[in-house]
Amino acid sequence: MPTLDHVWLAAALLLIALRPLLTPIPPNDFWWHMATGRIIATTGAIPSIDTFSFTRAGQPFFNQGWLAQLLMYWLHQLGGIPLILFVQSLVITLAYGLLLRLCIRRTGRLRLSVGLVLLVTLPLSFTNWIVRPQSYALPIFAAFLTIVTEYRLGLSRRLWLLPLLMALWVNVHGTFVLGLALIGLTWLGMLFARSEQLPDANQQQASGTRRRALMELALWGAITAAAMLLNPRGIGVLSYVRNLLGSNAVTTLVTEWAPPTIRDLEGIIFFLFLILCGAVLAYARRRPPLADMLLFGAFLWLALGASRNVVWFGMVATPLLVVQAASLGGDKPLARTTTGKPLLNGILIGLLALLVLLALPWVKPALDLPPSVGALIAEDTPVAAVEFLRAQPARPRHLFHTEAYGSYLIWATPEQPVFVDTRIELYPFEQWRDYINLGQGNNVAALLRKYDIDGLLLNVKQQQPLIAAIRADSGWIERYHDTQTVYFTRAAQ
Repeated sequence: MPTLDHVWLAAALLLIALRPLLTPIPPNDFWWHMATGRIIATTGAIPSIDTFSFTRAGQPFFNQGWLAQLLMYWLHQLGGIPLILFVQSLVITLAYGLLLRLCIRRTGRLRLSVGLVLLVTLPLSFTNWIVRPQSYALPIFAAFLTIVTEYRLGLSRRLWLLPLLMALWVNVHGTFVLGLALIGLTWLGMLFARSEQLPDANQQQASGTRRRALMELALWGAITAAAMLLNPRGIGVLSYVRNLLGSNAVTTLVTEWAPPTIRDLEGIIFFLFLILCGAVLAYARRRPPLADMLLFGAFLWLALGASRNVVWFGMVATPLLVVQAASLGGDKPLARTTTGKPLLNGILIGLLALLVLLALPWVKPALDLPPSVGALIAEDTPVAAVEFLRAQPARPRHLFHTEAYGSYLIWATPEQPVFVDTRIELYPFEQWRDYINLGQGNNVAALLRKYDIDGLLLNVKQQQPLIAAIRADSGWIERYHDTQTVYFTRAAQ
């Protein structure tokens, strides 16, 4: 019969599942990944040059997350956007379910683990739960963390799974290098950790056991590193990661590559999390394991360098936080807790399940919810404007638009070449600078001539200065507008 522990566990998993179901897909990364998956499915080849833009047409482009793109396209073909959102919910639930399981196994404190994961870890991670290839890397990362941690603690010996997971990860997302970091830092933690205070007779045996454990982890780590080569570009995949991290356009212009700041909500949550971790570590009654601290320090360094790394830091920091928080009560055994009333427990679980049922993408559109949670795709996706554009007998050869619109154009009207899209590293920094200046209404005439722009698909909120300048120019005609988007063409067209 269901106990209160079952209620706590169900609350954790069902509330985790609920968040992705209530988050509409934004127009940024998702659509161009879908379009690339379509190309892979229809041609049987992974694109290696740009065919989407007129500004970089024919230029080499490394498409690293091809397997995730193909999966997204297949899901769309099978069940459309609703199925993609449903699978996204399953993926996120699996990732944080694995993390929760690790915390419970290390401490035996189910309710403490659930409370900290729900109230502390999840708010730190929400901004990274949008539908894109990175989402499919989250459960793989959680599996890596679980396997190496349980091996270090003697809870399991499943290192043989790491190469299999790496062969999948390296074809899904560029964060596969984090898997090697988890193995390497865990190995160092085991190497330098002080042995327990054992009788002299057991010291030699303990030392031999630790050496064997280190050799086994090193061996499987080497096999896992070799499995990294199981991708279409082999060792060249490392060049992609290096070039991405070294791109000025990426590190300068993309907000999620900027360091966290207290000027936005996500940064405030991150620094509050750090303060909580510092307080728990300071007052905990046991010394934190060295391997956990190495992981904490290394991933904190990554998170301080770029907001997009906060999600990985949250995953490695949570088990340490739960373990140290569990020690605050001392070594006294847990008091027996009431199991509650089975019928009431079942009703509570049923109510939580009903919330998830109502949030399913096949159900919630009928509930007349606000667009921010009721829609399947974000309201700033230019669906109607692009439909109007496609219906025109003549379309622009050189269309200027917002970055996010470029992603949707690639999917919805592949015959229309784009100016830019969210493949930030593909476009030179000078072009991004021109994109920003033109969107802000600076040097409009010169920049329009430079790129021979003959059409404009503009976002009302983001590019209002440019919209005002074009409306004041008799050489342009406004062909379409709605609350989100305005479309112009040259008067001669």
